[in-house]
Amino acid sequence: MSKKIPYGRFILLTVLIISGILMGSIAYSYVSRCICAINYNQPLDYGEGPILNQVRYILQGRNYYKDINSPPYIIGNYPPVFNLLSLLLVPIFGVSFATGRFLAFLAVIGTSYIIYKIVLKFTENKMIAFLAALFYLAIDYVYVWGIYMRIDTLSIFFNMLGIYWVIQYEDNHKKLRWCILFFLLALYTRQSMIAGVAGAYIYLLTKDRKLAVKLIGHTALYGLLIFLSLNIITKGQFYMHIVKYNINTFTTRQLWFFLSKELFTYTTLIIISLIASIFWLKDQKRRIISMYFIFAFLVQFTAGKVGSMLNYLIEPVGVMGIIFGIIIGDTLKKKNQLINTGVAVLVLLQLANYYYGPNTLSWGWKPSPPLTALDRYVEESKGLILAENLGILPAHNRDIYFDPFIFTQLYYQGIWDQSKIIKDIEGKKFDIIMLEFDLYYDHWTDSDRWSKEMKQAMYENYYLIDTQGYIRVYAPIR
Repeated sequence: MSKKIPYGRFILLTVLIISGILMGSIAYSYVSRCICAINYNQPLDYGEGPILNQVRYILQGRNYYKDINSPPYIIGNYPPVFNLLSLLLVPIFGVSFATGRFLAFLAVIGTSYIIYKIVLKFTENKMIAFLAALFYLAIDYVYVWGIYMRIDTLSIFFNMLGIYWVIQYEDNHKKLRWCILFFLLALYTRQSMIAGVAGAYIYLLTKDRKLAVKLIGHTALYGLLIFLSLNIITKGQFYMHIVKYNINTFTTRQLWFFLSKELFTYTTLIIISLIASIFWLKDQKRRIISMYFIFAFLVQFTAGKVGSMLNYLIEPVGVMGIIFGIIIGDTLKKKNQLINTGVAVLVLLQLANYYYGPNTLSWGWKPSPPLTALDRYVEESKGLILAENLGILPAHNRDIYFDPFIFTQLYYQGIWDQSKIIKDIEGKKFDIIMLEFDLYYDHWTDSDRWSKEMKQAMYENYYLIDTQGYIRVYAPIR
């Protein structure tokens, strides 16, 4: 009797090796870009500037959760965990973007390792666990966002760590309590990071209601004590900054812009993950992954908020990688060659989906020499500078005077009076204004970062003196 050739297993393993090579090339590019970014002394993203500015404030003993009606006009969008951890790297990198970028990079690597541990726990297959971890490094949103001095990758790390901790120690109640710390760190890194804590605690409610209620109670108690302490220290401004001033306009157009990219880049993964998460609700062992994915998938719908970016899509796609990894691990344990072949086809479909879909790899920063002329403008200026590329100021130990995006949004919502900044512009209070657009061609329309009145005031009182890359430099008309 002839022995059957395991053709399906061979096909699946071959496809997985090809996938590993392709994901590895993207991961290698991500790591190399991170190294370049850590050594780059200018802002790579709008949101980096306020964070570096906040790190400076903490070092100087100043409070950035302040009243918004007096200058400098700045907001602390997020709780302080990322900034506090960035401080630990100041002795190594100085007060620079390198602190936050290195922290974000460590968070990505740490999350990748946690994914490895989670998938290994469910599959007992090191190769599949490694590929799931590699997938996280190859997600295009991580490729773009994971090099910035931004809070998102760290908050995801804490969320993933909390989920892993519950999976690993759900039967060891003494050790399980540490998940409270990890989920609170996630929430006090980014206040909307609720998918992990919600998924984990609802899962525990279905398993051990008494234990779950106890954990929920302690999490709520400690979280409330931290919140009240910060709110008292800042005289009520902590709440205003991370809640009231953080509620921007929501548009379905923006939501579709981002979700469509995910939908058409990870179509296969989304379908498989949604189906698996429904079936796994009845599987006590895997229910926690199901709950985590469902909440992460729902939270990403807040990407419709003006100012949101690709960062809202990272967590759900990362959980999809965990789900698909577990499914592939299950498949390899089976001897059904047809199922092995079918899963191999699904992997190939997802590879094609990623390659031909609207992936955002092209959005990623490409290492290039810094625009040193902009540094000279900041260094030589003795007075105030109004900069749309906010990070150029704290990079030179200068305070950000005005955050155009946040305060323009607050003006649109009727929360803040823009006459203050317009008066400063008309009074030519700024030695230099740096903008990412040309006032000559656009000084009469509202935008996310500038109202038409602000633009008109700049157009009438400042003139173009230089262009460096995409930055226009303006000086006051004397």
